[in-house]
Amino acid sequence: MRNQEAARYARWAAIAAALIVFVVAGVYLQGKLREARGRREGPKAVPASVQQRSADFSYSDVEQGRTIFKIRASHFTEYKDENRAVLQDVWITVYGRDGSRNDNIHTRECSYAPETGSVICQGQVQIDIQAAPAATPNGKPPAAPLELTTSNLSFNRETGEASTPAAVIFHFAGGQGRGTGAQYSTGDATVRVEHDVEFQLTPSDETDGMPVTATGTSLDIYRDKHTVVLNGPATVKQGDREVVAAKISIGLDQQNRARTAVAQGHPQLHAQDQGATINASADEFNASLNPDGWLEQVAAAGDVRGTRESRTGNDRFAASHVVFTMAPGHNVVKEMTANGSVTAESRQDGNVQKLQTEALRVSFSSASESANSWAGTGKASSPHRFARQRVDFAETLAPATIETKNGDDATTLKAKKFVADVNADGRVEKLVGHSGVEISRQIGKAAPQTISAAELVAALGVDGGWSTMDEQGDVRFRQGDRQATAQRANVLRATDTISLSGSPVISDSQSRTTAGSITVNQQTGAVRATDGVISTYLPSAVPSAQAPGSGVTASSAASSTTSGAPNFGAGAAHIAADNVTGSTTSGHVTYEGHARLWQGDTLLEADKIDLWRDDKKLQATGHVVAVFPQASGPLANPFGQLTLLSSKSSSAATQAAKLAGAAAPTLWKVHAPELTYWNEQGKAHLEGGVLASSDQGSLESRTLDIYLAPAASSSANSVANSAAPQAPTGQLSRVVALGNVIVRQGDRRGMAEQAEYTAADGKFVLSGGKPTITDDSSNTATGRSLTFFVASDTILIDSREGSRTLTKHRVEK
Repeated sequence: MRNQEAARYARWAAIAAALIVFVVAGVYLQGKLREARGRREGPKAVPASVQQRSADFSYSDVEQGRTIFKIRASHFTEYKDENRAVLQDVWITVYGRDGSRNDNIHTRECSYAPETGSVICQGQVQIDIQAAPAATPNGKPPAAPLELTTSNLSFNRETGEASTPAAVIFHFAGGQGRGTGAQYSTGDATVRVEHDVEFQLTPSDETDGMPVTATGTSLDIYRDKHTVVLNGPATVKQGDREVVAAKISIGLDQQNRARTAVAQGHPQLHAQDQGATINASADEFNASLNPDGWLEQVAAAGDVRGTRESRTGNDRFAASHVVFTMAPGHNVVKEMTANGSVTAESRQDGNVQKLQTEALRVSFSSASESANSWAGTGKASSPHRFARQRVDFAETLAPATIETKNGDDATTLKAKKFVADVNADGRVEKLVGHSGVEISRQIGKAAPQTISAAELVAALGVDGGWSTMDEQGDVRFRQGDRQATAQRANVLRATDTISLSGSPVISDSQSRTTAGSITVNQQTGAVRATDGVISTYLPSAVPSAQAPGSGVTASSAASSTTSGAPNFGAGAAHIAADNVTGSTTSGHVTYEGHARLWQGDTLLEADKIDLWRDDKKLQATGHVVAVFPQASGPLANPFGQLTLLSSKSSSAATQAAKLAGAAAPTLWKVHAPELTYWNEQGKAHLEGGVLASSDQGSLESRTLDIYLAPAASSSANSVANSAAPQAPTGQLSRVVALGNVIVRQGDRRGMAEQAEYTAADGKFVLSGGKPTITDDSSNTATGRSLTFFVASDTILIDSREGSRTLTKHRVEK
């Protein structure tokens, strides 16, 4: 037992000893470990070249109790005999004099000169320019900072200026850019990228889904002024559009969002549009932007000019000032207003259109085919899908002139205001002129035309030229000596036809016509007037000399007027009818429907009256009735003095004497199916069965020629013939009747194949066939010809047995 227990105790003693050894060894090893750890984690030995070290560094620039900027570093090492220090994990925070900024410059390590305050950072430097949270209005979060990345940055603690000659990369909300060399001033919070600036805007709805790039010689960012200036030559490109300017300035709001953009130094815009080249320029372009990024308004000021050149022609525009108002939410034009010497000219396919005014407004549509294609799809169409626009309408805000030229047709329109309507295809289809419209038109070498009216509505064709023009209110037309007035006028360009209504009147140097409506074709010269037509023809020129009763001489024919106006009597000739058709080219005019002509005491009625200007001829057909005056005295009706052989009372002679001395002319009324009159001959030819009558007698025949007395003349020939009595102008001077002639006066009747009467000498001759004169008393005179001399009261009978003269005896009635 004892031996076993002893062995057990020995084993426990050995174990206890081992444990003691391990404990002692652990304590020793733990001490050694703590000693080694202490040596490792304890302060390092300061190199001999280092003057001092610190775990952090801070420097603040304070003015009047406000911190302007602060320099911080996590480690500071100052070196002996080098007058420099090294800052690690460096932060330079700029607060500004008003505390509105929270700009930060951050880099890993910088060299610091305590004596001069200069900080030089060789490695990469990050610069964040942003507003202080407290400076953001309405508690909104600060705008995204402008981030600049560069290297080799120098910062002066005393001046607060930072600069670098190295490349600069900058990031901002919506884009990024680069440049060479930069300067940053804490005093006025400005950043300048000195050379080779280029930046891009990220494609977005605000950029119509296309990237925008800009380049310039330098870029200035005025943080306190919220302005960014790209110095030129500055160029901004978007797709095939480009703006070049001497300087482009962008104004920012508190959230660093662009609100204004100004291009200065005669900026120019270049673009391509469906194969056409567009150029625009001005002294200045100025744009206003909505906070959401879309344009609200674009203004061009000072010598604004624009051109559009394509394969088919070119367009030009000029004004002193132009404002484009954009559609809300979309970068498309809603309205354009131009002021100051506005000129718009288009030359397409040989056609020319030109507008001149002092003020112009144009309204644009904000819809397009691409936008409509999204309708009903449930997708939101982006703004750039409205890029294709069209003009809805345009109006001048001041008196304007519009010139058009198509071939040899040149038209000029003037009005106090014009309004143009545009169809869905973008083509101007109607032009309205208000208040005092004037139209001047030149067709080839023809005399120019002018038309004035109160209002104008012109329809335009596919070629851009007008197709019809409707004028309203006091319409007045003039071309050479041709004039027209009406309340309404319609001009059809295709046929060159003018239609007048509303008491229309047309006139020239020789005539004047009124009607219910008048239509004139200026190409063919065709004229048509309807509804109560009345024409007035002025007197023709006076022939040089005509022998009494001869009708016309060679000299008078040569000198007669070419107007073709009727010369039935003295004064103007008037013609009335239901309607009239004719041609100013051929000179043939036809009056139809109750046609009636009167001139002096001469009257002509018929179903139709035709006038030929060049032939100087008139023709009346259908139920012709003509009234011709005959002078009194010796020219009185011969049948009224013819008594034949009778021995009745002399009371008839007394009555005849009274008739001979009467001053009033005798009027002869002639009926016939047809009458033809020649101005130069003064001759009226009636045929188809003629009946001529007056209160003194009548005459029947198949045909009748009436010669009228010409106008009085002062020529030598008329003076030489002044001894012969002459009838007043247009009065009956000579009559020739042919075919079954029957002359009646009271109870007397004369018959022959031909009867001729000369009013000047009172001579009446029956001839042809078996001339015979009878009365109710069966007194009869026959012969080869019977000649009556009214003045001498005698009858000359010419027979085979010879001639003899009878003295007539008065027969008392």
